[in-house]
Amino acid sequence: MRVHPPQANQVEYAFHDWLGDELITSHPVFLVTTALAEVLAASKLTGFELRDASTTLADEGEDWISDVSTLPAFRWLVITGTAGDEDFGLMPNSTLVVSDAGLAALRTRQLEFCDVIPYEAE
Repeated sequence: MRVHPPQANQVEYAFHDWLGDELITSHPVFLVTTALAEVLAASKLTGFELRDASTTLADEGEDWISDVSTLPAFRWLVITGTAGDEDFGLMPNSTLVVSDAGLAALRTRQLEFCDVIPYEAE
């Protein structure tokens, strides 16, 4: 049986490289640094859970990142909300949608390479 979007029960993310953004997307998973996770956990934002995730280096990652321990720790950002109804939600195509308050919280940390596009309800 196929499920869309795909669902994960646990996360082990293999880094190829990392440009420093504290939100990482790897369909169907979102990861945040523990520092950003702390910001989100302290907020009153809705539509997400934070879970454990493990990280490793992909073979190609050894060329860009010599040691996985030089990376910050990450948490799995599980999106439980509906796009446009809660602070964090997913569109049917698995695009992450965040409220203005959610985006403000995310922007308290580094998101230099994050694409932000205004949300238009379908």
